[in-house]
Amino acid sequence: MDALLVLWDVDHTLVDVDGIGREAFDLAFLRLFGRPVEHQPPMAGRTDRAIALDMLRLNGVTGPEQHLEPLREAAEAAIEELAHLLPSRGRALPGTHEALLAISETAAVQSLLTGNVRRMAEVKLGPFGLTKYLDLDAGAYGWSDTVRGHLVHNARMAAAMRHRRRFPGKRTVLVGDTPLDVEAALSTGAGVVAVATGRFSAEELTTAGAHVTLQNLADTRQVLEAITEAGR
Repeated sequence: MDALLVLWDVDHTLVDVDGIGREAFDLAFLRLFGRPVEHQPPMAGRTDRAIALDMLRLNGVTGPEQHLEPLREAAEAAIEELAHLLPSRGRALPGTHEALLAISETAAVQSLLTGNVRRMAEVKLGPFGLTKYLDLDAGAYGWSDTVRGHLVHNARMAAAMRHRRRFPGKRTVLVGDTPLDVEAALSTGAGVVAVATGRFSAEELTTAGAHVTLQNLADTRQVLEAITEAGR
C-alpha cells in the first residue's frame, strides 16, 4: 500500500464497548448537576463536543458552553472508573487486529478520526491491544470541533507535521460506520470506506456516497483492497 493516511473511527468500527462511553457522560452529568440525564442527544457519528452541547441544552443547563470543560473532565474521570468493565462488556470487532496489523506493515500512516475525546478513545481501545498499531498523535478527536468534517483538516495537519509529508485529497482515507463518516470524507475530498458494523446498513452507507462499502473487517485482503481503491 502506498503512503496513505488511514483514519479509523472507533465505536462500531474498531470496537463495540456496549455504551460505556455514554454511561461515562451520564455519570459525569450526574456528578456535576446532581440529577440524571433525562434527554439523550443523538450520538451516531457525531463528535463528543456536539453531543455534550446537546446534552446540556436538552437537559436544561443554561450557558452550556461554560460547562463543557468541566463535563469533559468529569467524563474522562468516569470512563477511567468504568474501564474495568470493558474486557467483559466490550470487544474488538472481527478482523480489527488483522486489518490494523496488515496496514501497519505498509507505508501507510494510520491513526484515528473519531468523535471521541482522545482519552476516552484510548481507554476504549486499550484493553483490546489496538493502540499499538496507531500513531495517535497523527489523528483528530471529537473535542476539537462540533463538525466531524473539520477533524479531517486537523488530522492532515497533525500527520503532515509528524511525518513531513502531505496527504491531500484521497491520499487521506477514512474508515467508519455512519453516514457522518462518509459526509466528513466527501466534504474534504478524502476517500472513504464504510463498514456496516454499526446501526447503518451497507445500502444506506453506499447511498450516502461511500467510495467502497464492506459488511465488516473480517477479510483482511478485502479491507486492504478497499482502502487502496478509496485512496485512488
